[in-house]
Amino acid sequence: MKFPNLVWAIRDRRLAHYEVAHRVRMEPTHFSRCLSGRLDFAPHERRRIAEILGFGEGWLFREPLPAPLTESDTVETTPATTAKDV
Repeated sequence: MKFPNLVWAIRDRRLAHYEVAHRVRMEPTHFSRCLSGRLDFAPHERRRIAEILGFGEGWLFREPLPAPLTESDTVETTPATTAKDV
């Protein structure tokens, strides 16, 4: 999912994806493809969606970032032993 904040905002407003698409004057299939990341929203579509949902455009369309690694997430590697080492 490319825009989890947008999906959350749509659910928070208790709207279906096709309802948002119609309010933005987009075809529902095009909206769905943009939402999944297969296509990009046009700048005017982003602005309109933000207005309709009542959230900031920057927040709605922020892509998720991976969590930072911690020390417990790092993997220690040990040198492999070969027949010469034995």
